[in-house]
Amino acid sequence: MKMGDVDDSQLKWPLLEEVFDVDTFDTVAESIVSFVTRGWYRDTSKPSPVAIKSASTNPKFSKQPHDIGRELRVLLNLSHPNVIELLGYTYELHTSTLHFWMPFIPFSVHEVLSCPQFSPHILPSGGDSGQQSSWQSSSFIIVTKSLLYQTLSAIAYVHSQGVAHRDIKPRNLLLTADGCVKLIDFGVSWTEKSDERDLWPEGPGSMCFDVATGPYRAPELLFGANNYDAYASDLWSLGTLFAEFFTPLRLTHSYGDEEDEYYDDESGENEGEDQPPSKPPFMIPRGLSPEDPDVEWTRDSLYDATRGAIGLAFSIFKVHGTPNETTWPGFKGLPDAQKVTFVQVPPVDVRRLLPNLPPADTQPEHDDCFDLISKLLVYPPDLRLRAADALLHPLFTRGLPLLLPPNYPREQIGGFTVAEWHGHTLGEILAPYLPTPLSDPGGDDPQDPTE
Repeated sequence: MKMGDVDDSQLKWPLLEEVFDVDTFDTVAESIVSFVTRGWYRDTSKPSPVAIKSASTNPKFSKQPHDIGRELRVLLNLSHPNVIELLGYTYELHTSTLHFWMPFIPFSVHEVLSCPQFSPHILPSGGDSGQQSSWQSSSFIIVTKSLLYQTLSAIAYVHSQGVAHRDIKPRNLLLTADGCVKLIDFGVSWTEKSDERDLWPEGPGSMCFDVATGPYRAPELLFGANNYDAYASDLWSLGTLFAEFFTPLRLTHSYGDEEDEYYDDESGENEGEDQPPSKPPFMIPRGLSPEDPDVEWTRDSLYDATRGAIGLAFSIFKVHGTPNETTWPGFKGLPDAQKVTFVQVPPVDVRRLLPNLPPADTQPEHDDCFDLISKLLVYPPDLRLRAADALLHPLFTRGLPLLLPPNYPREQIGGFTVAEWHGHTLGEILAPYLPTPLSDPGGDDPQDPTE
C-alpha cells in the first residue's frame, strides 16, 4: 500500500519501536529539516543495520524545496543497482513525521576522494612533487572508471524515470564494501509529474533555484533561474564531481581556526595572466607534515563556493571564461544576470587545475577523463552531454577494463567489463582508499543524507 492510496486515519502505521531496537538508535546526521538514525531490527534474523531518515510533512517545519513525502514517493518508484533501496516506512500522525529506512552503508565517495593514496602519484616526502607508480596509477584509473560509470548509470536511470536529483555530491554517493555505488538523498529532487501532495509545487516559472550544494551548483542556478532544465543542472554537478577525482589533495589542520588557514587570497587570480600556474597533485603547506597527528586531507573542488553565489559564479568564470553571446547565448536572459557586472576573464587550460589526471604519456584515460568532464561542464545547459550518452564515452570502452562489482548487471554494457583485474575484485582494489568500517552500535559515520 502506498501513501495517499487511502485516508491516513484508516491506516495502522507501525511504531518505530515495534520494528527496531530503540536502544541501538544513534543519530548519525542532522539538518534543519531532517535527521538520520542508525539502528538495528528487533528481528535478530535481520542482522544488518539500517539508516532511518525522519522529517516532518508539515510545511511549517520544512524548508523549500525539501519534501520527505516526495522523496518517499520517488524512491518507491525507483529500482536500480546504483540507487539506494527503500526497505520500509511508517508515519506518526500526532507529530506529522514520516520515517523511512534504507540499508546502512558506512562508506561514501567522499572518503575515497579524501584519501591521499587515491592518486596516480605517490604521496611525496619533504614537499617534493609526487612521483608516479605504475600499479598505483593503474589502480587509481580502475577505481575511477568504475565509480564514474556507476554514478552515470544511476543518473541516467533516474533521468529516464522523469526525476532530476538536484543534489549530486560525493557525500550523496555511498559505497558498499564490494564497490557498488548507491545514490542517496532525493529530498530536493524534481519530478516531471506533479503530485497534489507535494509540499512545494514546482511548475514552469516556479522552479526552485536554491538547490544543489556549494561548488556543485550549476551556473544558471546562481542567477535566479526559475524555469530551467533540471536534468542539465545534474549534468553540471556530475562534471564538477568528476573533476574532483583529479584536483589536488590538500593537507589541513584537523581543528585549525580560521585565522590559521594557509590559503592565499586568490580573488585576483588570472587577472593579467594568460594561464594560472599548474597545480601540484598534493598541496602541503610549510610547517605541516602528513605524519602530524592533527592533520587531515581534503580534495579541492574545481570552484570556490566559500564566497556565496556571486563569488561562486566568478570562480566558475575564472575557469571557463566570463560568459558572452558566443559561449552562452542565453546567459543575459537569466533573471539576475543583469544585476552584477563581472570582470571579463578568459578561459584557462583546465588541465592545469587537474594534476591528478591519469599520466598523459602512458594511458588513453588522460584524454578520455578530461574529455568527459569537458562535455559536462558546458555553459549552455542544452549542450551538456546527457548521462545516457556519457555511458557510451570512450573512457569506458578502451584502455584499462571497466571493473564492476560482483553480480552487477552486465547484459546491456557490452564485452569490455570484467569481474576481476589481475586477480583482484573491485572491492579489494578499493579497500585501501576506505576507512575501517564501524561495526558497533555507537560512533560517528559518514552516511549523511541530510547535508
